[in-house]
Amino acid sequence: MTIKINWKAWILPLIFGVGLWLLTPVKPAGINVDAWHLFAIFLGTIVACVTKPMPMMAVTLTGGTIATLTHIFTMDEFAAGFGNSTAWMVAMCMFMAAGFIKSGLGSRIAYLFVSAFGKKTLGLAYALSAVETVLAIGIPSNNARVNGIMYPIIDNLSREMGSDPKDGTQRKLGSFLVFNEYEINNVTSGMFLTGLAGNMVALGLAKTQGINISWMEWFAAASVPAIICLLLIPFVLYKVYPPEVKETPNAHAWADSRLKELGKMTISEKLMSGTFIVAIVLWLFGSNFGIDATQVSFLAVIFLLVTGVLTTKDLLKESFAWNILTWLSVIMLMSQKLMTLGFFPWFSKTLGHLLGGMNWLWTLIILFLAYFYLHYLFPSVSTQISALYAGFLSVAIGVGAPHALAALMLAFCGSIYLSTSTYSAGPAALIASTGYIKNKDFWKLSAIIGVIFNVVWLGGGLIWTKIIGFW
Repeated sequence: MTIKINWKAWILPLIFGVGLWLLTPVKPAGINVDAWHLFAIFLGTIVACVTKPMPMMAVTLTGGTIATLTHIFTMDEFAAGFGNSTAWMVAMCMFMAAGFIKSGLGSRIAYLFVSAFGKKTLGLAYALSAVETVLAIGIPSNNARVNGIMYPIIDNLSREMGSDPKDGTQRKLGSFLVFNEYEINNVTSGMFLTGLAGNMVALGLAKTQGINISWMEWFAAASVPAIICLLLIPFVLYKVYPPEVKETPNAHAWADSRLKELGKMTISEKLMSGTFIVAIVLWLFGSNFGIDATQVSFLAVIFLLVTGVLTTKDLLKESFAWNILTWLSVIMLMSQKLMTLGFFPWFSKTLGHLLGGMNWLWTLIILFLAYFYLHYLFPSVSTQISALYAGFLSVAIGVGAPHALAALMLAFCGSIYLSTSTYSAGPAALIASTGYIKNKDFWKLSAIIGVIFNVVWLGGGLIWTKIIGFW
């Protein structure tokens, strides 16, 4: 058996981690030794999450173990970190997503919308956008929605309508619909707290700085920018990247034939539908009865297990859920400790002074735009959030930005910055490789839609959050 170790990928993490540790004698006066040492371990861990000498779970476990060996954490503290409620909520929502795919409910919803609204190409794009929106409420994996449900349906529909990359006819219909799904997925990922695992990662990090935001507060702040984008993006793409086929009268018959193949709703689909509806209601109003969002996700998964929609084997197969549960717990534990030891308060105060007393609103705008365009350097949503979100948030708070507003705006940016590159996230990598969209078109269109996202989510988002009282 040959053992392969990616030694080169360890170079930068060791330079940052060990280098900062060795600089302890000349550390800034406002930071104690434990805070500096944990920052060295934290930064080395984050850099390793980017260079990937090992998977993120292994990297974060290594960083956490080093923190225990250096007595920054006790072993009890480290073990207790895996009880983080935010990390468990992400995992539970991933398990719910598995229920959508396994039961076939996601596909049925898509066929119903195509059958009802698919007579014209633009109407078909809006119908598929509506499906994506519904699915995003309860499926926090943009990969699961695009790769597992939406793309296969759009691909089959496009080929049925005579639009196939293999024979050079992709621009007839498929290119437009596929890229529309990509961008709409970015919108819906930010519309709901449960629309993207990264949203819960961000708010978990915000919680370590004393900021708590509910599912309903997130939706209230995101709803108007998201709805504007849901209405705007298909129309803009229809104009700047028009399909050759403007009407799709056969789409209705195609969807009906697929629905006939599925037959009547199975018991699993009905149970999944009921669970989904109850979960939405409880996410919206559960806090009035003392039920928080994490409890709702647990209740939903338990019900799916008890009724047989999911099995324990299904849960064990969801490696991404267990992976994110592990590394997110460690990252949040380190972030919380850095807050407790006074590192983030020092960091935000120091950087705030360097900004020369700039108005908090302008500072937040600069941070938002920097956070967005820095995603060109990151091939992962969660890696960038883990690396930058807590620091950017502490800076915004340090210059006087309203805490909840700063946490939400930067978290929203963590979904719309997916409109950047072909490696921005899993859906981008898939769609860029299907043959429906030329590489140059992908980059150009992503840049155009990215500007629109910034105008709507930053400009419009600030106006809307002002109207509803976030600042």
